[in-house]
Amino acid sequence: MLKRLMVITLCLSIAILFSSQIFSQDQPTISDDKKAEDKAKPADQPKKDEPPKEAATEKPADKSGVAMEAKMYTDGINWYANSQVQFKLTTRDNLFVDKLEYRIDNGEVKKYDAPFTIPQEGIHFISYSATDRFGNKELEKMYKIIIDATPPTLLVTSNIPVQKVDGKTYISKDFKLSIMATDVLSGVKKIEYSTNGVDYIEYAGPFSIPPKDGGIELKARAIDNVNNMNDKFVLRLTDETGKAIDMTETTIKMMADNTPPTVEIKATPELIKIENKNFAAPQYKYAVTATDTESGIAAIMVRIDGKGDFVPYTKEIMFTTNGEHTIEAKAYDKVNNVSNLVILSVFVDTVPPETILETISK
Repeated sequence: MLKRLMVITLCLSIAILFSSQIFSQDQPTISDDKKAEDKAKPADQPKKDEPPKEAATEKPADKSGVAMEAKMYTDGINWYANSQVQFKLTTRDNLFVDKLEYRIDNGEVKKYDAPFTIPQEGIHFISYSATDRFGNKELEKMYKIIIDATPPTLLVTSNIPVQKVDGKTYISKDFKLSIMATDVLSGVKKIEYSTNGVDYIEYAGPFSIPPKDGGIELKARAIDNVNNMNDKFVLRLTDETGKAIDMTETTIKMMADNTPPTVEIKATPELIKIENKNFAAPQYKYAVTATDTESGIAAIMVRIDGKGDFVPYTKEIMFTTNGEHTIEAKAYDKVNNVSNLVILSVFVDTVPPETILETISK
């Protein structure tokens, strides 16, 4: 009898050990089991630098803005995940687990049977617990996670307004472009840009585009800390009427205009030259014109007789006083290239001749 009892006891021990090993072979839970008194805390969080094991290694996102691979990130306070991250529950018991249940936020309680995702962006709480076959139910645990499914937004600005003329976008060597990326959840991890449409450079601050013949292909992209990527950016520019507009593209071709305008001052009627000196009457008119074959003329500036500052040229110039006069003129194109200074000097004669009558006698 005693021998039979010992055999039964031995068999039962082996069965318990075997069943315990079966239920302990699943992957670890999102957060380790804690004592019941720890459950007074509002949420079970993974320890810093120990993200859930479902977080995948970092890989770039696709061009749709949705991360291709699961990615998690912590700022030391909260945990963030993209919509690809799966949440897996495992449990263990000294005998038999009857069921494992979970719910998301205030949703319905569901029986866990496979890893799940949370597609909805924002703060979420996963509540979960297990019950064994004897009705012993563990205290409910709670895990907080912030889902970030939106890539950063990108805005490109410049120190000089970018000009759009006749369907073409112009810049010059004097431009400094700045890129601002914003991500309201996990935050911006990296900003990159390309000026040839192929090779990307990590953005570190405002940059100039060197002189280059032909077109420039500007691209920009930003990646947040859970690998959501956006390669569509907004470029703030000015149209032909001077109105500020926003252009949203993945690639913007820009023309490099580094050629300054040319300026001419023309008198009507034609000046009289005597020993390389210009002479004119008070009724003469002086027109200032400027030409630019690329982005176009933005302004013509003039200064009269070297007095004061340059002012915008608006109409023909006339001199009504006798003596030496000067016109200084320069022009700016729409990407801020400035012409050489052109100076016209003219002596205006307003003094009528004086006739003397003499008599001649023999």
